[in-house]
Amino acid sequence: MAPTIDDDGVPDRCLSFTIRSTWGHFKRVGRSVTKQTYRIPPRTTVAGLLAAIVGADRDSYYDIFSADNSAVAITPLSNLRTVNIPTTGLGTDPKQDVTTTAGHWASYQLTYQETDRDRQLHAYEVLADPSYRIDVALEDEAFYSTLREHLINGTAIYTPSLGKSEYLATIEDVKADRTPTTHGVDGSLDIDSVVPISLSDAVPQGGVTYGTERSPAIMEADGDGRRTTRFDDYVYAQQGPKPVRVREDTDIVPVEIGERTVVFR
Repeated sequence: MAPTIDDDGVPDRCLSFTIRSTWGHFKRVGRSVTKQTYRIPPRTTVAGLLAAIVGADRDSYYDIFSADNSAVAITPLSNLRTVNIPTTGLGTDPKQDVTTTAGHWASYQLTYQETDRDRQLHAYEVLADPSYRIDVALEDEAFYSTLREHLINGTAIYTPSLGKSEYLATIEDVKADRTPTTHGVDGSLDIDSVVPISLSDAVPQGGVTYGTERSPAIMEADGDGRRTTRFDDYVYAQQGPKPVRVREDTDIVPVEIGERTVVFR
C-alpha cells in the first residue's frame, strides 16, 4: 500500500536509503562553458535516479513526482567539497566536422572521429566523495511498490549514479516503511536535511557554513520533452552532517525519522 501525503506535505510512511559515490556532478542550469555543480542533488535529479532504478521510460514519471503526490527530503552526510577536473571532449554526431566518412566495405558505410583536431576542453566542477540520505514517499502505488522491492533487494533496472553516468553510486542502509513523526518548532531547532527557507531564517552556528541554492524541483512533460514548473530555494550546511539551525517562527513542518529531523518538500 502506498503512503498518504497530508496537506503539509508530510507522508505517513516513507522509504529511506543512503546513496554515495566517489564523485558526483549535478550540472547547474544556465552554465555552459564551466560545468558547475549543485551541492545538493535537485529534486528532479532524485526523481530521475529513482525512475532509473524502477526502469521507467523517459518523460513517463513526472506526474508521479508532482508536488501533491510525492515528498522528498535530502540530508547531506558528507562534507560538500568540490574539485575542478579538466576534460577533453570530442563530438559524437556523425554530421559534425570532427567525423569523416572513410569509404565502405561491402555495403556498409564507415565513419570515424577525427581525434587529432577540434577537441574541446571543458572544466567540470565535481563533488568529492558525496553521500546523501534520501527519504521519499510516493502516492503512486505501483511505482512505490516496485521501487521498494528494488531497494530492499539491492537491484535496479538502470545502474544508479550521482549525476553523470560514470559516477556510479552505491545504495545502502535501506529502511522501508519508516513513519515520520511531526516535530513542533519550540525555540530554535536543528534540521539535518536541507531546509526550504531563506538564509535569514537560519541561525548562525560556530564552525558551520551555510550555503544556499535554487534548483529545479518539479517537471512536467512538454511535447516531446519536458520543462521545469517549480524551482526550490533551500539552505544547507556545507560541513555535512552538521544540521541547519532554524528560527522558532520559521514556516516549515519538521518531522522526525529515527534520530534525524528532516523537512519534506
